[in-house]
Amino acid sequence: MAGKIKPKMTTTMCFCVRDGREYPVDKFYEHKNKEFYPKGYIPYCKECCEDIVKYYLKKTGTLESAMWYTCAFLDIPFIKKVYENMVAFKNSFQVKSGKADSEYNIFNYYYDFLWGGKSSKKALETWESFSDSDVDYKDIQGVTKSDENIKAQIEKLELDWGFQETEEDYKFLIYMYEKYTKGVMIENPQQEDLYRDLCLARLEKRKAEQGKIDTDITKIQSRILTLMNKLKLDEFESTKPKTISEQLIFAKIAQIEQTKPADLYKEPTKYKDYSKLRKYMKDLVLRPTLNTLIGNKDFNLNLDDAESYNIEDE
Repeated sequence: MAGKIKPKMTTTMCFCVRDGREYPVDKFYEHKNKEFYPKGYIPYCKECCEDIVKYYLKKTGTLESAMWYTCAFLDIPFIKKVYENMVAFKNSFQVKSGKADSEYNIFNYYYDFLWGGKSSKKALETWESFSDSDVDYKDIQGVTKSDENIKAQIEKLELDWGFQETEEDYKFLIYMYEKYTKGVMIENPQQEDLYRDLCLARLEKRKAEQGKIDTDITKIQSRILTLMNKLKLDEFESTKPKTISEQLIFAKIAQIEQTKPADLYKEPTKYKDYSKLRKYMKDLVLRPTLNTLIGNKDFNLNLDDAESYNIEDE
């Protein structure tokens, strides 16, 4: 028999990404997708989950669309039967109280019917993420107003990553890209494409390991290592932040690698004899030697100008 989910007390605190603060784990809802949420909790505290529902309720004007968007935002399945049970439960109190939808803890009700004490055993076994939703967005009241925005987001994902079979694939690719490029300054589109190729190779390897595709994992791993070598990700540098001097050096190296060194310096003759060694050899070595050979004693030298040769006084 399914019981209400209780947070696993492996840690006493969790971080709310919306508030930017840590709270005790009892302030968070547990999430069943442990692959993308390894700590086992929705990364928004319970109050923020309710605020997200209220935000979409105000934006879309219907409770159904507000819950659909909230589920998509938090990677929670939108199940029609669960939603209907939640609405019936809410309405039983709402008739007496006369309160508006925004005054109820809507997400708490929905979560309770989905994964909590009012859920069924089947629900706990099968429903995991938003990809398990059983309602198409076109059938959600109020969602069709945002069809163009959703279409634009999908088109952007396909431009970045090509067509992927599931929403989970896109999430994995975005997760890996953010993981690899954290703290990295992208210098040009070619570098960005290499990072994307690496993420796509990682996704292919993941599917092969899960048996979803039949391909040679060894070849995929070889391609991953080649891409990592090009991106210098196989050098395992220290993650310690680079100093300003180091950043400038790396930026200059990257600039030189992509251009001809001569193009970086428009006045190379300006630095031809920067230390004045050539002038010193001409005036204080070669000229006196020549004058000695031809017997000329007028060297035309002024020792007061010695500073111009960077010669320090003894």
